[in-house]
Parts: sequence; C-alpha cells; structure tokens
Amino acid sequence: MSQMLQLDALVMAMACLTTTQTDLGGGLGMVPPTLDNSTSCPISALSGLTTRIQALTNDIASVKEQIGGLQEQLVDLRRSGGPAGYPGLGLGSPNAIGSRLPDSHLSSLDVEPQLLAAQGPVAGGPTTPSNCIKQQHGVVRIRVRANVEPFFVFCDQKVRGGGWIMVVNRYDGSEDFNRKWADYKIGFGPLTTEFFIGLDKLHQITSSDNYELLVQLQNRKQELRYALYDHFGIGSESEQYHLNVLGKYQGDAADALSQHTGKKFSTQDRDNDESEANCAASQSAAFWYGSSCNLSNPFGLYQRLLERDVDGYKGILWRGFLDGPKGSLKIVRMMVRPRSGSS
Repeated sequence: MSQMLQLDALVMAMACLTTTQTDLGGGLGMVPPTLDNSTSCPISALSGLTTRIQALTNDIASVKEQIGGLQEQLVDLRRSGGPAGYPGLGLGSPNAIGSRLPDSHLSSLDVEPQLLAAQGPVAGGPTTPSNCIKQQHGVVRIRVRANVEPFFVFCDQKVRGGGWIMVVNRYDGSEDFNRKWADYKIGFGPLTTEFFIGLDKLHQITSSDNYELLVQLQNRKQELRYALYDHFGIGSESEQYHLNVLGKYQGDAADALSQHTGKKFSTQDRDNDESEANCAASQSAAFWYGSSCNLSNPFGLYQRLLERDVDGYKGILWRGFLDGPKGSLKIVRMMVRPRSGSS
C-alpha cells in the first residue's frame, strides 16, 4: 500500500477513535454518530491500524538512513566548493570501503574511516560539541567557539582512547597534496577518504584550547610508528600559520617536528621558508619548512608504485623513520585532541 493510502487509512481510523467513548472500566463503546452520517464507524477500520503504523515507522527509518547518506555527501560538496567544475567530489559509491588494518595496537591505523549517518542535531546551537571528546566515530559537526561558524570534522574514537580530530589522512594517494596556498587554507579532500582539514580550521581548533598532536606512520614494510606531542598549535593566516607551539615528544617514530617549530607554512605559490630555494616547489609539497628543504615532508608525493622510489626528498618523509632522499611512507595520519585536564 502506498504511503498516501496508509495515511488516509490512519486518518480514518483516528477519526473513528474520536467517535468512541471509554468507560472507567476501560471498555470501548461505539457511539451512533458516524463519519458520513449514514453508516456506523466500522471496527474493521481499526483492525489494520497497528500494521499500518509499523509500516510507516519502517518507512520513516528508511528515509532517515537516506537523509544520513545525503548529509555525508553534502559535507563533501561543501568542502569541494559545489558540484560544478569539481570532478574530485568523491561522491560515488559511499559504501565502497576497503579493508582495514587491525586496531589492536595502540598506534594501529583505521586507514579508511567508516561512513556513519549523521546523528544528533544538524543545526548549530548549544548542543553542538566543541571537539570530538565523547562523540561518535565518524563525521561530526563541531563549533570550537560560540562566536564562530560550526564545521564538520572526522572524529577518531579507535586510537589511544579516542577523542581525536583528524587533521591529515593519507593512505592510497587518491588525493593530490601538491597544492597552492588557497587549497591548504580551506582544506581539501572528502572527510571520509584522504584529506587535509585546512589551515584555517586547524588554527581555530588549536587556538580554542590546549591541544596535543598524534602522528601515525607506516612504511612499505608494514611497520607502524607514532609520534605524540603534548602540545600543538598554529598561528593565523596573518601569521602565515606558523607552527608556534610544539610540546614534549614521546613515541617510536623519532622527533621529526622539533626542527620545524616556529616556521611559517609554505606552499609552491607562497614561499615562507628560510631557505634560498622554494622548498615547497622543490619538494612538490607544502609544510612548515625552515632553512633546509631536506627534513620531514609528510605532505610529499605519494608513492603508488613501491618499486619506483620517489627521489630528491619529494616523497612522504619523516626524519628518523624514513629520511630520504628516496622512498615514501605508505600511511600518514595526523590528529589533535584537547589535552587531559584542559577545558
């Protein structure tokens, strides 16, 4: 039966209910007045009421699932600037999720985050969370401060206690990280695949509270490493998004960021490094480069063909784990969350 017919039947049944009286003993007594003033209200009109309500409930649940999927696509559309002229929207086959690495190890990698239907209120308001603490695993809308617009992030609840906001996710080379300043400013890539959150959002997040940084890495030998910094923050665009806070390091991947502390962010079209060369252009990437272009390069060229080493320090490098000049890491993830005890 169509939804319209079900609704008509439901209305008729409810109308019948309004023509009945209930005595104190709970008995249902039919009353002579009828819907058409000629025929008494039939009991048969109520017999299928429960079945019809259940059918409508199932339809509503199905529609909610579809709305959740559309909300996920809307996230991608907004990040890509709209449907016209943006071939890399990543809207095809949202459920085509590949295999995942086991997450039994503290630094294991859920390399392809699962798609979840949006939950909770969509509109910004008092209930909009300010971070990923105690939120679902997947896409969540947050508002870091009351006076700023909310935005979507990917929350990771599977690694080291959860509560992480994903900043960078690289695992298959599907997203090009050799981009210009404007792209790095607003971010790029769908939140459910490879992406960079954007320097503007990263500044808003890390300046709203005391945040720590987790970096997860994997090489071609499937070796997993991590670097954890107990404080992390970057400046605003007027400050060239410089890496102004980097706390104490712990981990097994080596401290590859300390030498980048205090450096401004550079892209191929915005040379803010301290080198005579344009490090971003020569490394085919972007980063907080200093006087040397040959240190860490996590936004470097992804190496799909492992037998063909990327040369010239252009690959995805982490000094102390994979130094270069050849090669490239297979997986890089960077995440931030409020430090324990912070507000």
